[in-house]
Amino acid sequence: AVMMSALVFAGASQFVALQMLIHKSSALLIVLTTFLVNLRHILMSSYMSALYSRINAGRIKRALVSFGITDETFAIASKRLKELPDANYNLGLNFLCYVSWITGTAVGLLFGNVIPLNVVDALPFALTALFITLLVLSVENRVDVAVAAIAAIVSILLGFLPVGWNVMIAALVACALGGVFERWKS
Repeated sequence: AVMMSALVFAGASQFVALQMLIHKSSALLIVLTTFLVNLRHILMSSYMSALYSRINAGRIKRALVSFGITDETFAIASKRLKELPDANYNLGLNFLCYVSWITGTAVGLLFGNVIPLNVVDALPFALTALFITLLVLSVENRVDVAVAAIAAIVSILLGFLPVGWNVMIAALVACALGGVFERWKS
């Protein structure tokens, strides 16, 4: 578990893979689904790379920043970096999150069996709560609210799809709409 967290620094992918393992999905389907879940990292890395190219951050720093991009670090850093691009800030943020992720996995592995069942039953909602929090912190104007609402509606309407597909499609719709609205504004 700790090795997976160290090598696959993508919590959503780990949650999806775990759910699919529980449902006895094939290895090929698990790999394909986690690949699709992680496609959003291409968008996040592209955005961050554009910010860092303006301040001439070297390739090594950009590669390290790209490795550490998660939904959480992207939400925090992209908001701050719009005003003040700083690769060192992002490297520090990514490092702290990476160490916390691995430490949390190790603590869970060592002490997970003593967690009360009512807490264990609530854990699947933790990822949903995290994404709702990131969304609320990221919304800055009416366009953001509209994009978020449309993505939520798409996700709900596609709820009949296999685990996670509705969210992935809704995220792609949100990215496309956000891009269209950004281009329209400028």
